Amino acid sequence: EVALCRSRICGASLIMGSATPSVESMYEALRGDYRLLQLTQRANSAKLPQLSIVDMTKETLCGNVSIFSRLLKERLEECIAQGNQAMILLNRRGYASFVMCKKCGYVAKCDDCDVSLTYHSEDNLLKCHYCNHVYNMPSSCPKCGYRHIKMGKTGTEKVERELKTLVPQARVLRMDYDTTTGKDSYLHILQAFGRGDADILVGTQMIAKGHDFGNVTLVGVLDADSSLYYSDYRSPERCFQLVTQVAGRAGRAEKSGSVVLQTYSPHHYVFKFAANHDYDGFYSKEINIREVAQQPPFCLIMRILAFGEDEHAVATTIRACYDGVLELKKNCAAILKVNGMKAPVFRIERKYRYQILLRLAAEKNSDIIASIYAFLNKCDKGKCSLFAELNPQNLS
Repeated sequence: EVALCRSRICGASLIMGSATPSVESMYEALRGDYRLLQLTQRANSAKLPQLSIVDMTKETLCGNVSIFSRLLKERLEECIAQGNQAMILLNRRGYASFVMCKKCGYVAKCDDCDVSLTYHSEDNLLKCHYCNHVYNMPSSCPKCGYRHIKMGKTGTEKVERELKTLVPQARVLRMDYDTTTGKDSYLHILQAFGRGDADILVGTQMIAKGHDFGNVTLVGVLDADSSLYYSDYRSPERCFQLVTQVAGRAGRAEKSGSVVLQTYSPHHYVFKFAANHDYDGFYSKEINIREVAQQPPFCLIMRILAFGEDEHAVATTIRACYDGVLELKKNCAAILKVNGMKAPVFRIERKYRYQILLRLAAEKNSDIIASIYAFLNKCDKGKCSLFAELNPQNLS
């Protein structure tokens, strides 16, 4: 968006490049607003990797409760034995996504945010991934005193540890937010992997795009569903983009590549199109869903968010905004729908959050958008902050 604005101001040409363009961008290109240029093969004519989908429900039924499927274990052992490298993607950092008491159901949560704390075993600490506050890991439940704590969903830290047990001869590096906080630390990790100082690189979405390692012949995607079922209309698109991009890290040179994708939803259309490297098929399916459901690019979503430490002031402000928007709607056909609610993550850094979601007509909406901005500028914000955004990238 910034580049597009700059190019219009300067009279420059804007080139957008991606193996997985956004649905909105492709829609604009196909209707002639952008000029579409397509590369139909890899630069060195290398074959695209073969992608195998593993149904993890069947793995469980067969007695395999490991985070690694039998196929991925077998491929990893073969890969390392042949002197090749592998990349393992899990888009969740930490050791476990939450900790819970098995007896009373207590879940450790951040004092300042409405989210559960993530366990990091290297530091033996609980961390909030929204405000970065840290807490000591309790030896027993703070609520009932029970000493058996259950760990939640696996993160990259646990994957790294289990890989060292699963493939003990392999050297493992991890690349996520926790290992790249130092200056140039991400560069040192990538350089070490590129030199062959490690056999397996484990990481979050940081490892999915742009990397070119000729010796990588295997990519494993763990818990591919984790990015599929967010309460956001872009979730299928983002899941397809992530899987397609990370799959492209395998077999980029002379050696052929393979991808093992683990999921509990093996028949979902996102994975079927990803397995065939079929962006066009995915786009056709997704744009049809968007049109039927009247989601962007067939409408415009505006989010008005109010937040502050005084919940009453925030609620009062968002109510005044809601009433004002409803008044605008009476005389404006461009406003299709108005919903007021608490934000999905209601509190972050001790600030309460309320939002209004507006669905606007895709065309001829500039006047009403200007009217909404003008109205919000005049609002008495009291003790809270207020802003609006169009087609927000994050609805939480």
